[in-house]
Amino acid sequence: MLRDHLGEARLLPASGNHIKITTHKDFAAGEISGLSFADRLGDGALRLRKEGEGVFLTPVVTAEHPFNDLVASWNSETPAGTWIEVLGRVYLPEYDGWTAPDGAVCDGWTDWITWGKWSTHIPRACPACQDSHPRKDSEEQNGWVFAYSMPGFGDSSLNVRGTFTAEAFQLKAVLHADQNCAGLPALRLLAATWKNTNDPAWQDDCSYPEEHVTQAESVLLDTPAISQMRRDPDYAGVICSATCIAMQMNGMGADILPEDVALLNYDHGFGGNGNWSFSCAAAGAFGYESYVSYSSFSALRQELTKGYAVTLSVKYSNKENDDQPYLENAPCHTNGHLITVAGYYFSKQRNEYVYCVNDPAAGSDAETAHREYCQSQLDKCWYRRAAYFVHKKEAGAGLFVRDYVSAVLMPVKDRADAWALVSEDSLLQIPADFLQGRRQTFGQHGTICYYAADERSPLPKTCRRVTANHVFRYEGIGVTDEGYLTFADEGVRAMLAGGKQVKLLVLDNCDTVYTAAATLSEIFDPADLMTEEEEQAERDRLRRSARIGMLAAGAVTAGVAAAIAIRKLFGRGKGGQV
Repeated sequence: MLRDHLGEARLLPASGNHIKITTHKDFAAGEISGLSFADRLGDGALRLRKEGEGVFLTPVVTAEHPFNDLVASWNSETPAGTWIEVLGRVYLPEYDGWTAPDGAVCDGWTDWITWGKWSTHIPRACPACQDSHPRKDSEEQNGWVFAYSMPGFGDSSLNVRGTFTAEAFQLKAVLHADQNCAGLPALRLLAATWKNTNDPAWQDDCSYPEEHVTQAESVLLDTPAISQMRRDPDYAGVICSATCIAMQMNGMGADILPEDVALLNYDHGFGGNGNWSFSCAAAGAFGYESYVSYSSFSALRQELTKGYAVTLSVKYSNKENDDQPYLENAPCHTNGHLITVAGYYFSKQRNEYVYCVNDPAAGSDAETAHREYCQSQLDKCWYRRAAYFVHKKEAGAGLFVRDYVSAVLMPVKDRADAWALVSEDSLLQIPADFLQGRRQTFGQHGTICYYAADERSPLPKTCRRVTANHVFRYEGIGVTDEGYLTFADEGVRAMLAGGKQVKLLVLDNCDTVYTAAATLSEIFDPADLMTEEEEQAERDRLRRSARIGMLAAGAVTAGVAAAIAIRKLFGRGKGGQV
């Protein structure tokens, strides 16, 4: 019956419970409008041709087994002023040919359901979304399917209501660019995974979408161990997903703070960081291949054998006879959590596999690694079988995720309590309410923290050390009306006076991360600031000299969507010695 409604659409039979579209050949099998193939970007990509919108539509994917739960993933390049939106629809054979109460004859296809607009430069939100069709199994609630993020669970499933199942689906990706955008967006990967929870044995159908290799006898990766509980106290307890993604990327050579990921994978729809699709899209924005998988233990060991840590969505208790499955060696009780698996071995004593886990719910970096969870218990905790697969960074990718700006933190002349953040010849004025609504209030808000280079968290020798393993300070930081920073108990000054090297980070939740070296040898003098007239003349000069043709190359233009006000200086060092 499905073929009766396809017209010219092509079928794509899927084996297992995954599809992954990532090469030029993969994309060429779908319908492409307003897009072109992007050379030298990963293993294949589509880029928007010009400002406006373009669309990629997959063939109709026919599943090997019926399903009632579908998750989409994407990896994209989204410069400021652009976004991508992924939508999906499913085919329900039980509704094909059914006559609705209004007399309409249904063809079995649901409406298009959106995962929300995505970019690292916009307030991303997976909205409350459901199909509009009436149901034949319920008069109280319409809609054959609904999106799962908004009810508060935080993941990103498209779910079929009732006992019905789907046997096919399509995905659609819309790429958009404003006229004043900083470059043109690109789609590097579009993937989907699915399952049928109406079948008690659904976990047996979870497959592995990558090439199989000979499984190693045991594996222990040097994946960095990062405790989420030691991050920004404003949201440390709820960023397990972001922390795990950071550990996975850092295990492949990155050096990214969990806060940096947390400010990018935050779902403004349900108000949290647990959206599976957004978390993998964040890793994709940094340039890594990343997607959600409804997976299995054998697939998990395949990934680890290849050198990739894997993140699992779990719930557990460290107490027996509790309301969640018991997990020996777990740090706490949780109704929903993510952990990163960094290794495994087969225990002859237990007669089962034991997994070496970096659990970010632990109270310290050292306690995060490597907690040993046996498979028989982890099997019950990994009840939904959701996993994040994160693979190596792709060539030419990750150029638009953020602006990373170097700066200097220096005392303000005649202001013992104030410090200025200066980048090249500009004062960076931080909004006075910057630390309010650090994740929730998009734009000109975020996290400020600092650390000493020689203050590092203890770690097992088997873990790679990254910047996140320093001892960070988040408390006692203030912002003045002039945009200067203050530190309680002269925290930065005292550390510098003690001979320590101090780094400050300002992470806004939309565009930029500022990394500043603190110094006492330079002093900022407010008298060095240009007047408003002089600043306007400088802006006019820059506008006249702006280069053209940058959009076609996907290049960044200066000064787009800056979250922190910039005041130009006459020159550096006038208030003190450089």
